[in-house]
Amino acid sequence: MLDLVRFELKKLLARRTSQVVAVGVLALLCVIMALNVVQTKTRSDAGEIVGGTAAIAQQKARAEAHEGVLTVERVQEEVAAYKALAFSKVDPAQVEGLNAEAAYTLMNEAYSEDEFRAIYDTYFSYLLSPWITGGLEQYQVAAQLGDEDVAGFYGAVAAMLQRALDDGMGGTWTFSDAERAYWTDKQAGVGEPLAYGYAGGWADVMACIGFLAFAMVAVCVVLTPVFAGEYQDRTDAVLLAARYGRSKLVAAKIVASLLFATAYFALATAVIMGVALAFFGAEGGDLPVQVLGLGIPYDLTMAEATWTAVGLGYLMTLGLAGLTLLLSSKLRSQLAIFAACAALIFLTGMIPSGGSGALQHVLYLFPINALNDQVLYNALVSYPVGPLVVDLVGLLAVAYALVLVVCAPLAARAFRRHQVM
Repeated sequence: MLDLVRFELKKLLARRTSQVVAVGVLALLCVIMALNVVQTKTRSDAGEIVGGTAAIAQQKARAEAHEGVLTVERVQEEVAAYKALAFSKVDPAQVEGLNAEAAYTLMNEAYSEDEFRAIYDTYFSYLLSPWITGGLEQYQVAAQLGDEDVAGFYGAVAAMLQRALDDGMGGTWTFSDAERAYWTDKQAGVGEPLAYGYAGGWADVMACIGFLAFAMVAVCVVLTPVFAGEYQDRTDAVLLAARYGRSKLVAAKIVASLLFATAYFALATAVIMGVALAFFGAEGGDLPVQVLGLGIPYDLTMAEATWTAVGLGYLMTLGLAGLTLLLSSKLRSQLAIFAACAALIFLTGMIPSGGSGALQHVLYLFPINALNDQVLYNALVSYPVGPLVVDLVGLLAVAYALVLVVCAPLAARAFRRHQVM
């Protein structure tokens, strides 16, 4: 059996098309991740735009300057310090009643460029985010906050989730009572107090995890001829007539295909994670995933959230591999098989869905949409079935595992029962 598996692996890798696509996609991922580093931009303390490793170092220094546990007492101190900074030249009452544009103009005129940049520090945007509503600027929100308001920091974080549920994905989805209870309980399970710090490498992996879709396409291309190639080359009659043609050989094809999918996915993941963690740093993996956004209702660390996303990507790859094998066992046209797989991976990301929450829920089940750091943990995507609620993470895991479990045996069965012409 092992010899048959090795033989099938060699057949997979011997095809010129497979070699070009497999190597080409890995090279493309290397280029993408290199550009990801080079094109990182930020403004230095001196006001200059810096890029690449200098920008990463600047981002790291800024985050580390505020690292630590966000106790209520610390939040109160930080907000008080921000108010002293933001209203050293402007009376808070002056900005409260203005619209965002007028308030911005007032502050911009009152402060120097360096002072104004400090007022817009991303850390304070993060810290004040539970109270920011209605398009107000962060200093307008700070002007309205009293000590009692700030003392209720974690209550404001919980209230932020409720506002998101009321908003219903921009008014396109009405959360059921079961969904609201599910997300409320999930948010209540997040440990307090939270911690803040630098986790740039893990955040970058999360931002780039969607590029694994290219690896999935490469896997589909390589596996397309597993059965369809035998039909086109007219070797199916010989294989099926052999002693183990309908048993061990078919099993070897399935096993070899899944082994290739696993190895290739591991290589693609190593490129994405390796470059991101090498240049942006591997520290911060133990920080809560809420460093990406206070409203995230998952009790996970950055490392756990990242590896969960990678695990989902792996299940998607195996599921698509199983689907490709099934199509390969049913169709003779390799182009049609590839087109179907590419459409499921990429074209589902191009369908306009902004006005329909139901359509969004469907499209989120496909790789290019699901492996998006703004969707997987942030978007509150859930699927209610009566009192039962499954979130996007859980449904993706179950759905793609089910696709693999169903499609792989069906592919073997279809090839065994294939009528030789």
